[in-house]
Amino acid sequence: MSMKSVSGLRQSDLRSNRWTWPPVAGVEVIRSGRLSLTVLAVMLFTLIGSTCPTNVGAQDDSGQNNAGTEQASDAEDQRSLGVAAPDDPDPYDDAAIQAELEEWDRQMRAMADKYAAPPGAKQITKLPDLWIDTKAKRIYIDGYVTMRKGGLEMFACPVGTKEHESVVAAFAKSKEVHAGLLALGTKSGTPVSYDPEFKPPTGQPVAVWVTWRDEAGKFKVADARSWVQNNETKKPLAEQWVFAGSQLWTDPVDKVTHYSADSGDMICVSNFSSAMLDVPFSSSAQAGNLLFLAFTEHIPEQATSVRLVLVPQFENDPTATTPPDESILPLPSKDKRKPAEKTDDAKAAPKSSESESSQNATGNR
Repeated sequence: MSMKSVSGLRQSDLRSNRWTWPPVAGVEVIRSGRLSLTVLAVMLFTLIGSTCPTNVGAQDDSGQNNAGTEQASDAEDQRSLGVAAPDDPDPYDDAAIQAELEEWDRQMRAMADKYAAPPGAKQITKLPDLWIDTKAKRIYIDGYVTMRKGGLEMFACPVGTKEHESVVAAFAKSKEVHAGLLALGTKSGTPVSYDPEFKPPTGQPVAVWVTWRDEAGKFKVADARSWVQNNETKKPLAEQWVFAGSQLWTDPVDKVTHYSADSGDMICVSNFSSAMLDVPFSSSAQAGNLLFLAFTEHIPEQATSVRLVLVPQFENDPTATTPPDESILPLPSKDKRKPAEKTDDAKAAPKSSESESSQNATGNR
C-alpha cells in the first residue's frame, strides 16, 4: 500500500510549514483594492481633522505632554492585535521551543509504540500503527485516550485533528483505515444526507473493540460503545457503527483531492457527511445539543495507550461478535525496549544521523 499516514501531531510540519496570510486565494483582490483603500483613508483623516480641535501641544494637569503616553497606548494596541514588533525573536528559531517540540514528538511515539504488532496481521503503514488480518477479518489501530469527560462528536479521530471531542486519538489516517476495511470485503454505504430530507448513514455494520493494559500489565478489553453514554437515557450506545465511507473533495485552489474523514471524522457519534464510520440514526452535531458524552466511569486514564479492533459484521462469521483476546496485544520484547548498545562506528557517526532518526520517529508513514 502506497498511502502515507499521520504520526503524532505533526509538530515537524508546524516547524516547516509556517502560516501565510491571507489564508485564501484573495491576494490579487487585496492588491487591487489597495489604491481605493488609500483614498478612503485620506478622506477619513481629512474629515476627522476638520471636525476635531488640533490641540497637539495639549498638556495634562502635571504639565507634561501627552504625546509619549499616546505613542505608548498606540504601541499597546498594536501588540494586543498580535502585531509582532521588529525586535521580536523568531519563534521558529528558538532552541527551547524546538527542544520542547522534539520532546513532545518523542512522548507521542512512545505511546504509539507501547504494544508489539498483533500476530498474524500485516502492517499497512510505514510506522507500526495500523494492521490488517485478512484471515481473521480484523483491523488493528493503535491510539491513546485523549478525553474522558465532555460532549462527543466522535469516538475516534486521527491524531492531530479533533482530540477535544473524541475519546480516542488514532495513529492512522481515516483513508488508510477505509482502505483496510475495503480489503477485508467490507461494503461501504452512504453518509448522512439532509437534502431534500434527512436520510441516516448506511453501510455494513462494524463492531469496534478497545484493548489496553493497565498499570500492572493486565489485559483489558471493552466494547467501544460502552465508552459512549447517551445523554438522554444515561445508557451506553446501543447500535453498531456502519461503514458510511465518507467522501472525496477537491480543493479548488490547488486541485488536490482529499478524503474528507482525514480531517477528524473517523468513528463518529454525531452525523457528518464526511464520516467514515457513523451511527445509523439521527444524532445532532450541534455543540449545544449533542446526544452523546464520554462515559467517564468506563474509560481508563487519559494518555493510556490503546489498540482499537475493527470487526466488520459478516453473516457467516461466527467470531464477529467475539471480543478479542490477549494475544492481539503483546508487549515488545525486552531487547526491543532497551536501546541497543552503540558500536564504535555508530558512536563516531555524525549527529545529523541521530536527528534524522528522531524525525523519522514521528515522520510520514
